[in-house]
Amino acid sequence: MFGHSAADAQNIRFTGFVKTDAYSDNRELVSAREGQFALFPLPERIINGEDLNENRQFNMVSIQTRVTGHISGPDAFGARTSGMIEGAFFGVTDANINTFRMRHAFVRLDWENTQLIVGQFWHPMFITQSFPEVVNFNTGVPFQAFSRNPQVRLTYKMGDISLIAAALTQRDFAGPGGSQPLRNAGIPNLHAGIQGTAGGHHFGTGVDFKTVVLENKFTESANSLAAFAFARLNFGGPFFKVYGLVGQNMTDHLMIGGLAREAVSGGKDKVYPTDIFSVWTELSTGFRGDSEGIRTEFGIFAGYTQNLGVSEDGLTPVPGSRGLAFGAAYPDTGLDYVWRVSPRAQMQSGPVRFAAEFEYTVAAYGPFNTDLTIRDSETVGNFRIQLSAYLFF
Repeated sequence: MFGHSAADAQNIRFTGFVKTDAYSDNRELVSAREGQFALFPLPERIINGEDLNENRQFNMVSIQTRVTGHISGPDAFGARTSGMIEGAFFGVTDANINTFRMRHAFVRLDWENTQLIVGQFWHPMFITQSFPEVVNFNTGVPFQAFSRNPQVRLTYKMGDISLIAAALTQRDFAGPGGSQPLRNAGIPNLHAGIQGTAGGHHFGTGVDFKTVVLENKFTESANSLAAFAFARLNFGGPFFKVYGLVGQNMTDHLMIGGLAREAVSGGKDKVYPTDIFSVWTELSTGFRGDSEGIRTEFGIFAGYTQNLGVSEDGLTPVPGSRGLAFGAAYPDTGLDYVWRVSPRAQMQSGPVRFAAEFEYTVAAYGPFNTDLTIRDSETVGNFRIQLSAYLFF
């Protein structure tokens, strides 16, 4: 039924790409890996009348180079078996940049209407059929939920409709306090979603729940929810995408926000999630041209995200809450909103691709209100020029 017999041998097929990025910025950024993974510009830091963060930079790296092993094998439990092992030279932290790290590692079983994935893979709020296809490796962060998680995911298909349920933990992508607060809670991150296709278009929605205990025995648990919806409209080559999310404690998805803490004398401190809103859209021509010659693609991405504060007053942001806890160098400074627009052009011949992208990102900062929203915010902007070369195999 599934194209394999019990006698079929297992095999692995390798694909991937070599990629080099050259990029220039006009200010210091909240970023990772020597600025390659860019989120948004840092606020002004005025010393002796000068903004220390207004600092033009240039860098060139090949750390996004990737190798993927696609595994197939004989049927098991009446299902078609497959899996993936994928890694890149991005490193796990800035300290070990250029080292090989695991991205994906999972086993997949496919029955006639049901699919089971066990292992590390994209979080279900990252839609593999509809995500920002920008040149910058940030993939639309901080507007797009971006996380890979150890998980058990079950998908049930009813014609063009798929129902998704998943239980997940954290590893490389975690919130304030690392992965320990989720482990302390004793309950995995839980997700439920529904997706569908019609006429080549793809759409869906989902809800996500997690509870964390920041410090065992010293803080109360904090529950958080997120809900999102997306659509990808295909027009025979060109496509249009839109994605919107409202969520709490979204730091583990490389989005803004996190947790806030209330000190309680003689008892456990209370912890609350901060709220955010995010939306992005993308329009692309798709790659067009002679498959035996040169193909081109033109696209534009735009995103906006807003800090909505917290449900209680008088709280203190927990260190690690993105955009809310910058440390002593930025007292009483928080992130209000971020927006970005990034047009791109790409050209490919055979396995070689060249790409250029112009990314303008604006971040607004100001002092906190009592609910951790921001007042009297002022903007700073960064203009990134990125040139990239790929060799696919």
